[in-house]
Parts: sequence; structure tokens; C-alpha cells
Amino acid sequence: MTRETAEKLLREMLAAAGLPVRGSYRPGEVCAILGIGDRTFWSLIQRYERDERGALRRPDCLDSFMLSSNRRVTYAELTDYLCRNQTWQRQNAIHPDQMHLFD
Repeated sequence: MTRETAEKLLREMLAAAGLPVRGSYRPGEVCAILGIGDRTFWSLIQRYERDERGALRRPDCLDSFMLSSNRRVTYAELTDYLCRNQTWQRQNAIHPDQMHLFD
């Protein structure tokens, strides 16, 4: 998924959640945007880790930061998350011709 497509999708998700485009979002807002629960949000945050070269160890994670005593996720990170995960899912999905191997 291209960054432009991911940003368009994120804007649609924001509209569906009734949220404006902003620089960052609180945990409850991220849950509403992505359609996930609180536990999943915290799991995505905890998975965020970079290797010694600076590459993400897992694509299914979210970077966050603290603002005062509140956890926040940036608009740019949400866009990157959508882009990373759609691409990863497509590249690593099981090919339909291989489904018989799982019977």
C-alpha cells in the first residue's frame, strides 16, 4: 500500500470515528480509529522495538510517546502502521493454491 493510499484510508477511518485530523491521538481515539480494543492497543505499543540497524523487528506495532502523563500516537505513525501492515499481509499471505496444505 502506498503512503498516499494509507493516508486516504486513515482520513476515512477518522471520519468514521468522528475525529478530526490532528498531530496525535490518545489511546481511546486510536482504538476507535483502528477498531481495536484497549488490550490490543497496549499490545501494539509494547511490541514496538527496533533492531541494531534501526529497522522494526515486527510490522504489527505502534510507536508512541508520552505527553505529560498521557500516551499518544502520531498521525504519521498511524499512516505508517496502515502502510506497513497492509503490505506485510499481502506479501506474507497464504497463496490460495496452498490452502490444501492446511487440511
